[in-house]
Amino acid sequence: MSSDIDELRREIDIVDVISEYLNLEKVGSNYRTNCPFHPDDTPSFYVSPSKQIFKCFGCGVGGDAIKFVSLYEDISYFEAALELAKRYGKKLDLERISKDEKIYVALDKVSDFYRSSLLKNKEASEYVRSRGIDPKVVKKFDLGYAPSSEELVKILKESGLLEVYIETKNLISPTKGVYRDLFLRRVVIPIRDPRGRVIGFGGRRIAEDNSPKYINSPDSRVFKKRDNLFGLYEAKEYIKEEGFAILVEGYFDLLRLFSERIRNVVAPLGTALTQNQATLLSKFTKKVYLLYDGDAAGRKAMKSAIPLLLKAGLEVYPVYLPEGYDPDEFIKEFGREKLKELINNSEEVFQLIIKTAEENFEEKTKEFRYYLSFVPDGVKRFALASEFHTKYKVPMDILLVKPEKIPQEGNIKLSFKEKVFLKGLLEMKPKIDINALDLSPTLKGLALKALNGEDHLLPKEVLEYNVDNLEKLFNGILKDFQKCEKKKKKDLKNVNT
Repeated sequence: MSSDIDELRREIDIVDVISEYLNLEKVGSNYRTNCPFHPDDTPSFYVSPSKQIFKCFGCGVGGDAIKFVSLYEDISYFEAALELAKRYGKKLDLERISKDEKIYVALDKVSDFYRSSLLKNKEASEYVRSRGIDPKVVKKFDLGYAPSSEELVKILKESGLLEVYIETKNLISPTKGVYRDLFLRRVVIPIRDPRGRVIGFGGRRIAEDNSPKYINSPDSRVFKKRDNLFGLYEAKEYIKEEGFAILVEGYFDLLRLFSERIRNVVAPLGTALTQNQATLLSKFTKKVYLLYDGDAAGRKAMKSAIPLLLKAGLEVYPVYLPEGYDPDEFIKEFGREKLKELINNSEEVFQLIIKTAEENFEEKTKEFRYYLSFVPDGVKRFALASEFHTKYKVPMDILLVKPEKIPQEGNIKLSFKEKVFLKGLLEMKPKIDINALDLSPTLKGLALKALNGEDHLLPKEVLEYNVDNLEKLFNGILKDFQKCEKKKKKDLKNVNT
């Protein structure tokens, strides 16, 4: 059921609200004026009646009507909601506001803190610039920086949102009353749901140390990595305009493409693509281009993604970058137009297989049958099989019988203990010395991938694994691995003396 605040948002008009404070000028279907939140000689503050949001393209601030009042009046979001309800004769009972709604408010508050902190930190700003991210894209995505756990906690306490924010698991409390920001000293990328609400964060280290290169918010009440796509909120209008989406592997791949004015782009959230993400994307387009890294890991991730996208009813176009190139490196060497040309010249996956099947007929036929089994439309499935049959004379009954799954290299069987350990590393990102644990070579390799943010290289069973009391179970297993390693070293020492 919608909360009182959702109802309030629907019943008030953002143009009416902001017009009480500012003189708005109509420009096309939107309104604009000078931003009240920073020195603004050229109007950069826009209000969208259709989306019921405001956005300043100068300082980056944005949000709904309630947020505008909270910022302008310098009051909390809840106080602003009460003020608007009173002003417009609406009933609002804060006691009835859902916990989820409060979490969204807390996440939005933290996102604003990170965004303003990026402007103040030279090292973080320089890192973002060095990655080729256009300043307009920095503002559009509200990129930020996490400078201080203490300052963040102070802001949350002053807003009465600390206890609510703890629910997101983005604050770690190793000692009672002491908190550490999970994203401390990282460039922070807000993740939004299709409605534009901040639901979590991704973080990229800027120091060359042993910490994971990338980390993501743990799953929480409002954030499920496997159910959301990065950039979908920002890209959905461009996807509609272009008629297709481009799926890339990571945050900075997407941000670089946006900086090159290629904006119909989305990405999974630090993990391999999931069925839920493919289904979500199918609500916005029926055609997707896969632009993954041109290395073995990228090719493997692409092969895993194709069946999920087909099952969601999408047409799939694999885009093959040259060996060793990622989208950023390709753009730097060959330019934007060459990348667009490569994308536009890519062929639909079934047409590509039919065209090239003679090169490795047995393997290509197996691949064709495997992918065909994921096409949900029976008529389309039959038509594709007929096309392959006509060219290569493979019997229709063979093509249409569901084959066994194409085996992936390196399939690994993990125990309950190993799955919990890896899931704990993924979700909690603890600071631990892997070499001080008694791990098998295979588990050690997977643990390093989890800590280095290479989630897409982990087994799917780990990424999709859910267990209650994860923190308690993980800590117990961690202690066990530590004890076993100490015992091994002690026994070895006794043998050598």
